[in-house]
Amino acid sequence: MNIILLNKRLLFLPFLICFIPILSAQNAKSDKKNFAVSAEFGSGYIANIDLEKSFSENIFFSPSVRLLWKPNHKLNIGVESAYLTVSKLDSTLQSTSFGSTMLKARLNAIPLLLVFNMKIAKIDLYYGIGVSYVTSRLQAFDEKVVVSNWYYCYDLALAYNHPLSKNIDIGIESKTFFFPKLQKVSSGLTINISYRFLRW
Repeated sequence: MNIILLNKRLLFLPFLICFIPILSAQNAKSDKKNFAVSAEFGSGYIANIDLEKSFSENIFFSPSVRLLWKPNHKLNIGVESAYLTVSKLDSTLQSTSFGSTMLKARLNAIPLLLVFNMKIAKIDLYYGIGVSYVTSRLQAFDEKVVVSNWYYCYDLALAYNHPLSKNIDIGIESKTFFFPKLQKVSSGLTINISYRFLRW
């Protein structure tokens, strides 16, 4: 299947599956009459997949942060960001026509996403869409080249959270970031701490 067509379908699939029924049930409130804003901090290991080559590259540690507004409806809205190492290359000594050198390359991404969240049977579903600030670094012959650009991206995630107290939850989350322009996917597991720091 064409990769670009597949990415377009994946982009709109969560809306069709999840959020059309949510919007129809938006007036169904829970018994608790409280509103809240929560901050979620996550960290874990993310594997990177090159869609053109169809294999997993490296696994990297990745921190993430998410702010959610919980307006006492089934649908919560927020923003999310993370720091991802999309790919990395550290080569051995390479011989070229200009001499021998060590080649180092990095591709890092910082996604900035608008996130939609709902809970079904104690499982949290997340869908985020936005842009990512992507930085490419290449070092060879004691010279470093840095190029940065913005690309659109989106993510999907499933999470289970267990309450530790009235305002603090701990959970595990499976998440995947999609970078269609780069033909890259970053997917893995994180451990999350959620703190509801504002209630009214």
